[in-house]
Amino acid sequence: MSLVCHAAAVQAQSAPPLAEVDPVVDSLQIISTGHEWTEGPLWVGDQNGYLLFSDVPGNTIHRWDGHSTAVFLRPSGYAGTPIPSTIREGGSNGLALGRGGLLIADSGNRCVSAIDLETRQRTVLVDRYRGRRFNSPNDLLVANNGDIYFTDPPYGLAGVVDSPLRELTFTGVFRITPDNQVHLITDALFPNGIALSPDQRTLYATDRTGWIAIELDAQSQAARRSVLVASSSVGGGGDGMKTDASGNLWCSGPGGVHVFSRLGHPIGHIRVAGRTSNCAFGADGYIYITNAQQVVRGKISERFARIARTAGQ
Repeated sequence: MSLVCHAAAVQAQSAPPLAEVDPVVDSLQIISTGHEWTEGPLWVGDQNGYLLFSDVPGNTIHRWDGHSTAVFLRPSGYAGTPIPSTIREGGSNGLALGRGGLLIADSGNRCVSAIDLETRQRTVLVDRYRGRRFNSPNDLLVANNGDIYFTDPPYGLAGVVDSPLRELTFTGVFRITPDNQVHLITDALFPNGIALSPDQRTLYATDRTGWIAIELDAQSQAARRSVLVASSSVGGGGDGMKTDASGNLWCSGPGGVHVFSRLGHPIGHIRVAGRTSNCAFGADGYIYITNAQQVVRGKISERFARIARTAGQ
C-alpha cells in the first residue's frame, strides 16, 4: 500500500460500520489513513496539542495537528537507502517524551534514541547491552525519576528469532538510567508493549502468554513476576498498552483495546475492526488508537471515566 504523507492529508471521517463501539467511547473516527503499519501514538502538549505516531515499515514519524497529517521525521530509523533485506522494520516504533525531547524505540537502528523536537537532531542513547547489540527496541516509557524502560524483541529483524543479525541470545526488558547505564529487568519474556503503574512499583510487559506484571524493588529491579491477564482470556495476544491515572491498563489485543483494572479484571472494551497496535490518551479527552494502516480516535465517555476511576481504587 502506498504511503500518504503530504501536508494536506486525510481529514477526519466517519469510521466504517465494522468499527463496532461499546460505551467506553461515544464513537470512533478515522483521523489518518493510507499508511503501512501505524504504531507508537503519543500526544504532545495540552488540549490544543498534537499527535505523533510511527509508520514503522514506512520509516516515518507523522504529526496530526487536529486537522491533517504531515511528515514529522523521515527517516525515523534506518537512514541508508535501500534498507537492507535483513531489516524487517526499518523505522521508529514506540515513542515517549523525555530527556527534554522525543524518545524513540528505533527498530531500524536497533537502539534507543532521543530527538530534539525543534531541530530533529538525533542522539543515540544506547545500542548495546554488555557489548552486544540489541535485537530491535520496540516500545518504551519514561518513569518519574527519569529512567527509561524498553522492550527488545526481534520483530524488526528479517527472520525474527532466526535472524543472523542477533547478538543477544534472549529477548529482554531493560532500564536505562539518566546516565545511560543499561540494566536488565528480565530475560524470561518475549516482550512487546510496556507500561508502568502510577505508583511506579509495577512494570507491565506484553508477552506471548499474556500481560505480565513485574513488581519492582527499591532499586528498580524485578522482585517477582506474575501473569496479570492470560492471552487466552481474550482470544489471543496483544501489542502496546498504556496505564491511566487510576492504574487501569488499556491494552491492544484481539478485537480492539481491552481495559483491565490493576487487578486484571476486564472493565471495558473498545471494539475496533482490524488489528490494533497501541493507544495513547490525548489531553483533549480522546483515546488515540493505531489501527493497522490508519489511526482512529474516540471520546472517552464520562460514564466510563467514572467506572475506570472506581475500578482503579
